[in-house]
Amino acid sequence: MNEELLMDLADCGSPEKLIAVILKHHPAWTAPVPVEELAAAVNIVKIAELEVDGFEGSLQTDAKKTKGVILYKAGARDERRRFTIAHELGHFLMPSHVGNQFCTAADLRETRRDNLHQRQEAEANRFAAGLLIPKPWFVRDMAALGEADVTHVQTLGKQYRTSLEATSNRYTDLTDDCCAFVFAKDGVIRYVRSVTNFPRLAAKRGDPLPSGCASLRAPAAPLRIASAWAELDGSTWLQTEWGKRPPKILEQTMRQRDGHQVTLLFIPTEESDDVDDNETELERGWEVGFRKR
Repeated sequence: MNEELLMDLADCGSPEKLIAVILKHHPAWTAPVPVEELAAAVNIVKIAELEVDGFEGSLQTDAKKTKGVILYKAGARDERRRFTIAHELGHFLMPSHVGNQFCTAADLRETRRDNLHQRQEAEANRFAAGLLIPKPWFVRDMAALGEADVTHVQTLGKQYRTSLEATSNRYTDLTDDCCAFVFAKDGVIRYVRSVTNFPRLAAKRGDPLPSGCASLRAPAAPLRIASAWAELDGSTWLQTEWGKRPPKILEQTMRQRDGHQVTLLFIPTEESDDVDDNETELERGWEVGFRKR
C-alpha cells in the first residue's frame, strides 16, 4: 500500500484529478498501465472472478471504504477485465461513491448524468478510460500514426491493452480528425461514436447499415484486415437538409469474428471546411433576404 499516494488522492473529487495525481506519482509508467499494481497500492486487497450472472463487475469494501475487493466477470477477455477493474477502482477512489455495489454491462457504457446512479457510473467510466488510456500519451501516439484509419485503433488497442470499442471511444474524444466509428453485428448498427463536430448521421442504433455503403460490400474474409478507402456521397450516411450540400465521406471497414464489424467514416479537412462555409453563407442569405421589420 502506498500511503503517500492515498493521502494525495483523498483530496481529489473528480476522475481527472485522480488520474493526474496517479500519473504524477508514476512518471516512469508506459502503456499498458499496470492497473492491478495500482489497485494493490491503494489497498484493494483482492481481485477475483465474479460468479454472479448479469453483472460485469463489483466493488466490495469495509464500512469506511478504506480497503476493498474488486470482482470481474468470470471468463472476461483481458481488455474487458482491465476496464472493469479500472471502473470499480474509480468507484473506490471517488469519495462520493459508495462501496458494495454491482455493475452491469450497461453501467460500463454509461455516459449520461440524468440521475445519481448514471452520473456515478459515467464518472467511473471516465476514470477507467482516462487511467487506461492517459490523454497525453494517447494524443502523442495518435499523432505519430497520422490521419484517421481503422487500423490505428487496432494498433493502439494492442499497445494499451484495451478493447477496440474502448480505444475508438477514446480516439473520438481526443482526435482532431472529423470522424465517426460505427459498430455493427450481422449488418445491424449496435452503436456509433463520433467526434462532436461530425455531421448528424441518418443511421442510428438498431438500423441496418445503409444501402449503398461500402461496408455492405466488404468481403467476408480475411478478418481484422481493413478494407480500402471508398469515397461516397455524404447522403449515404448523413441527414440531408434542403439547400445544403452534404460533404463527401471516406469509408473504411474491418470485419471481425461472429458477424461483428467496425466502420470508420472520415471527412477530409477541406470537405468539412466547405460545409462550414456553405452553412455560413446560407445563414447570411437568410439574414439579408428576410430581415425582421
